[in-house]
Amino acid sequence: MIADLSTRIERALQQQLGAGCNAGVFPGASASVAVWQGEAWAYVDAVAGTRAEGSDPVAADTIYDLASLTKPWVAMAALQLHQAGVFELGARVAELIPEAEGLPVGTRNWEEVLSHRSGLEAWVPFYESLPEEPGTEAARAWILAELLPHWDASTVGTSVYSDLGYILAGVAMSRAAGRSLHDIVTERVASQLSVDDTVFFGAARQDETWKARCAPTGWSPWRERILVGEVHDDNCAAFGGVAGHAGMFGRANSVARFGAACVGAWRGRRGASEEELIRHATAVRPGGTHRLGWDGKAQEGSAAGSLIDADAFGHLGFTGTSLWCDPRRQLVVVLLTNRVSVSDDNAAIRAFRPVFHDAVIGAFDGR
Repeated sequence: MIADLSTRIERALQQQLGAGCNAGVFPGASASVAVWQGEAWAYVDAVAGTRAEGSDPVAADTIYDLASLTKPWVAMAALQLHQAGVFELGARVAELIPEAEGLPVGTRNWEEVLSHRSGLEAWVPFYESLPEEPGTEAARAWILAELLPHWDASTVGTSVYSDLGYILAGVAMSRAAGRSLHDIVTERVASQLSVDDTVFFGAARQDETWKARCAPTGWSPWRERILVGEVHDDNCAAFGGVAGHAGMFGRANSVARFGAACVGAWRGRRGASEEELIRHATAVRPGGTHRLGWDGKAQEGSAAGSLIDADAFGHLGFTGTSLWCDPRRQLVVVLLTNRVSVSDDNAAIRAFRPVFHDAVIGAFDGR
């Protein structure tokens, strides 16, 4: 990377992360920016603050709960399965989820589910009423049965961001492939990018030494403990920690490598098949900004700021994480925080994110 560009981006990252820590947006953060240099990707990484109040400083290898950044990974794995003839996006939901036969959602297809346009509701606190032991097969079956009727005909074809849809898609992908969702995402995405040891479903890892590098995500009233290396999302925890909507953990640089691969595919550098997948996933759809596994730039008030290109695609995570890809600039920006360790109600990151992204893109543009 040209030294001056690297210096500008690093300075912007350090200024923004420091400001976020000082303002109480988060106790600490890790960021990674990927820039295409003509023949290879170059990365600028930065950290600031501590993992939690009174805890160890954030380091480049600090692992964060990615929350809904899980969705793009799951969606890209679903597209890989579709291309392999294993998981048909146009198939009716009831073909893989016979429990949905006779219910309205059973007539929808996986393209609609993964694009948040199937009519499924956004979120339901299943964990509060769970009659089974969390993480058991009985618990997963109960959640699936409870999930299916939460459907609204008036929202079909309109973007309603739905955790329920991705829980359902994760189950369907596993049934179609005859493998666990963790194995599918690992083999189809993480291993292909050589980041399977740094981005993964935490609950599926046998070796838990990685937890010592995790940033805590605060107190869980339902589980009555501080969460470190356990998924913050209670529905995901009730489901066993591996689900289509949440459950993945990772470090910033590895998430940036995923974004860089997606941008490279969008630009046609990873072969026609991968270009077809990412172009399909990020294509604009009517009824809202959400795409297949991704979100697009809102016309006003985008979390990605005002400077990012209109063709940009990205995603946010409840814990305070984000990934945004600007394929025109060939730029990827990753921000990982644990803003929920301050409080689940800590909403300061909403104002922080656009300023952060504008600062990084301004540095890239030389403004």
